Amino acid sequence: HFATFATAMATVTAAAKVVLRRSLVVGRSSTPWAVDKASSVRCMSTGTRGARGHGWLKKYRAGLGGRHLQGRYPKDYVPQRLEWNQEVFDLQSSPQLAYLDLMVASDDADAEVVSQRIVMELATTALPLSCQNFMALLQDKDGHGYEGTTVHKLEQVTGVCLGDITGQGGHGGRCHFSVDPRGSFEHEAHLLSHAQPGMVTFMSAGRDQNDSRFLITTKEAPQLDGRFTAFGRVTDGMDSLQDIMTHVFTRRGRPSVDIRVTSCGLL
Repeated sequence: HFATFATAMATVTAAAKVVLRRSLVVGRSSTPWAVDKASSVRCMSTGTRGARGHGWLKKYRAGLGGRHLQGRYPKDYVPQRLEWNQEVFDLQSSPQLAYLDLMVASDDADAEVVSQRIVMELATTALPLSCQNFMALLQDKDGHGYEGTTVHKLEQVTGVCLGDITGQGGHGGRCHFSVDPRGSFEHEAHLLSHAQPGMVTFMSAGRDQNDSRFLITTKEAPQLDGRFTAFGRVTDGMDSLQDIMTHVFTRRGRPSVDIRVTSCGLL
């Protein structure tokens, strides 16, 4: 038994030496972690930086992370994607406009509450199913549409989230029954990019699970490309949305005051 144990230990020791030799930085240190005294930066001596690389958190907080960290595309792609967006909207013979009137409540009882209108252009030619669902929900006045719903979240890195017609605070939603009685419909082509503020896009809970919830971007959000289906853009009222994002206090993204859709429809 002792001989077997000694043979096993010798095998393990030999394997450990091989691993150690591979992990050493020649002429620097005898440990797997080596410190470059000239730069005072710790580096992994094996040369494998991992999936994210060293300093990923610092870069992420500084906004310098790559696509695998933040989903950001190189800035060189943005002008080209904006040209593609314009080409999609140019397919229409005449623009289809829609509107939302948002009313932001105030903590001051004496303050005057004013509705703010958001006007959107819909890409009905390129994305007919998504636009059909959106327009049907805008026009439904029987309690199954957008009128009376609230903004359930303000995402600082993307935009304004709203459209939960089930009243579950963003955890529910269903498409218009005329589009699909099951409550959700499949994805259409990802033709429009989110690489500009003001894009209107359905927030899908998963593959082919588009319902009534949608997002209006207030910042460049190309990380949403390929995940959500954008179908429109804001043509008037971006100042109102930016004002809401700036001045409404939130707690974990939930607005502290009631932001409600008082009226909506087509123009």
